[in-house]
Amino acid sequence: MQLSTFILAALLLCMAPPTTWAGSGQGGQMSPDRAGEIARRQTGGRVLAVQSANGGYRVKVLTPDGQVRYVFVPNR
Repeated sequence: MQLSTFILAALLLCMAPPTTWAGSGQGGQMSPDRAGEIARRQTGGRVLAVQSANGGYRVKVLTPDGQVRYVFVPNR
């Protein structure tokens, strides 16, 4: 009985979509909101804009000292 339960569980896991395994819900693609949050944490600033760019996102940030910086966040 235990072997049949194990086989059933293995089959169900194989049938599950990969996004369930990744845990992101987006097939491994990062959202613009997540990219902005990462840039905000790195700089301590305020996110002004997020643009899709070559393999990730280009995030425009206003730093606490008043500078405007662009941070590239790769799509992981």
